[in-house]
Amino acid sequence: MLIPRFFITVFFSFFLYYVNAQDIHYFDKRGKISNETEGYYIRKKEDANTYISKYINGNNLYFEGKIIEASITDENLNKYAGQCKWYYRSGKIKAIRNFNENGVEEGKSEYFYETGKIWKEVEFVNGFIKDNIYVEYTEDGRVSKIFEENFTSNTNDWDLFVTKESASKINNGTLELSSKTKNAVASYISIPSNSTDMAIEATFDCAKINGDQKIGFIYDFKDWNNYNYFLVSSLGMDIGSVYEGISSEKIDGMYASAFQKNKKNRIKIINLGDKAVFSINGEVQYTCDRFSKVGSNIGFVLYGWATVTVDDFVFKEINYKNKNVTVSKSDMDIKVTGSGILISENGYVITNEHVISSANTIQVELTNEGITKLYSATLVQKDADNDLAILKITDEEFKPLDKLRYSFKESGAVEVGSAVFTIGYPLALSGMGKEAKYTDGKISAKTGYNGALNSFQSTIAIQPGNSGGPVFNDKGELIGLINSGIKSADNVAYAIKLNYIKNLIEAVGETTKLPDDKTILVMTMEEKIKILSSYVTLIKIK
Repeated sequence: MLIPRFFITVFFSFFLYYVNAQDIHYFDKRGKISNETEGYYIRKKEDANTYISKYINGNNLYFEGKIIEASITDENLNKYAGQCKWYYRSGKIKAIRNFNENGVEEGKSEYFYETGKIWKEVEFVNGFIKDNIYVEYTEDGRVSKIFEENFTSNTNDWDLFVTKESASKINNGTLELSSKTKNAVASYISIPSNSTDMAIEATFDCAKINGDQKIGFIYDFKDWNNYNYFLVSSLGMDIGSVYEGISSEKIDGMYASAFQKNKKNRIKIINLGDKAVFSINGEVQYTCDRFSKVGSNIGFVLYGWATVTVDDFVFKEINYKNKNVTVSKSDMDIKVTGSGILISENGYVITNEHVISSANTIQVELTNEGITKLYSATLVQKDADNDLAILKITDEEFKPLDKLRYSFKESGAVEVGSAVFTIGYPLALSGMGKEAKYTDGKISAKTGYNGALNSFQSTIAIQPGNSGGPVFNDKGELIGLINSGIKSADNVAYAIKLNYIKNLIEAVGETTKLPDDKTILVMTMEEKIKILSSYVTLIKIK
């Protein structure tokens, strides 16, 4: 029987509408399915497994990447593949995460503050955090190392045992302690720490804790004659220390207002500076002078005839790289710092003229493969009108480098909306540390401050010390040099255009051959940053 063309056309149109409707979904802030009116962002399938999500208001990107199993009800149930990116409403990158072809997180994942500064770096192996440890940054550059335990296995070597009187075992994602006497039962691990500042927290299921039965932390534990403790019960809290077998109690049975009987309780200790803070369920219960650190073991203890489970254990080693943000003696007489970039293998560096304008002595610091070296340098050429200066490393210790593995963009033209990034040394001696910092943004105007033709404007977040830092396009090609911002405005950075940089380099003569290695263009952003950071210099002015 022949089917009329009219019905075929109607059916096919309906089929296309149905398919397209299935490829477009609205979600709320939690990633839950929503209607268009209440939607926070919209997800659309582009082709195959490629998806693009955009904010409802502003139409900026929310997500881009591959989803091999896309849930239509809950984004948290998606299975991703390859490199996926999430964005803030401002257009700043929020997270870059990597997944294997089976949808399991693999490799390095990075999370960012909306200012563009790095927030968290996590290395995954087959979906699990490598060694249960990742690194977290504050916006002022302090670094903390985080240890998380999910109790799926005993790779961290908890003290597990089962006897007639007590037991310590891993059970369904928890550590379970049980005792059939009034004696203590405990389990702990060693977590060596380079910093005395730390925070520890875990969730204790207190459903079977009654009367004087106590649970909590033992920490800075060396042996049963040397340790600190924080215990809670339905009757109150105990806080104190044992040193060389002598017990020193700060509080004994003090009422804990935040403790929830027969429920789960989140217990936390923070040691910061000379103070110790003890909290339950997010409410501070007691503060005192901190106890001496006598060991590196941390664990859990149960007193009394009971069973308790512990999960979601977190240990944070606070500020383990930049303890007290001190300045070395060699940096005490530094007047100004800035950034720059090597433009030749034999030690020529370009920066801003205003960075070196007050210099009696110029020093250039280079870091490669974690090794930092300081060299003396001299000014060889400057262009005050365009705020540019070229330095030459003259130190006898400096050895010519191999070919520079980056290139200048062939054309000096810039396009509004194109992605850019900088690497530099903001506030290097004032809290953020002497480690090169990456921030990105978009070109927002082809002219600079008050319409200046020699520069362009971007949304890169900068601070003092970024001056002279290179600006690259997303391919890793040099397109400009940071030279100023506006204090009263967020995410406004001006950069001198490439053509003015080239003109000054040509005036030097010896450095007219510009870096022209193109291999970086096809690398991942992580690889580009690693290579380019080794050419970016911290400039110190005395």
